[in-house]
Amino acid sequence: MKTKVVFFILLGILFVPQACKDKEDLVPAAYVNFTISVADPEFADLQIIGNSVLLTGGVCGIVIFRLSQDDFVALERNCTFQPNDRCAVLPDSSGLMLKCPCCSSVFSMSNGTHMSGEATRPLVMYNTSFDGLYLHVYS
Repeated sequence: MKTKVVFFILLGILFVPQACKDKEDLVPAAYVNFTISVADPEFADLQIIGNSVLLTGGVCGIVIFRLSQDDFVALERNCTFQPNDRCAVLPDSSGLMLKCPCCSSVFSMSNGTHMSGEATRPLVMYNTSFDGLYLHVYS
């Protein structure tokens, strides 16, 4: 009986520090809730499939990418490698990838998937809904 108790105490000691470390390495949660009109001249780039715009909000900003006629992707710009450093990813010259200027990690603009570099997790994705004119972005 004592052996089992000691075993479980040792397991707890081994796994609790790792669980705490994982929580520290996550992008902080941010409340996001806004609506934009894709007809607004400020967001004219979103009228073309494959284009994106950078907006304030979230932790380090948000990039919105028009994936298709009716689908948009909204990604947190905070890189997932050492996210407490608050390093914001930027679109590369192709406009299809996002690159971190701090660690050189690369992410897909279409879904935030990690493609290369030191990061191991995808970018945080926010919810979107589109009614043909207005795009609602929310967490």
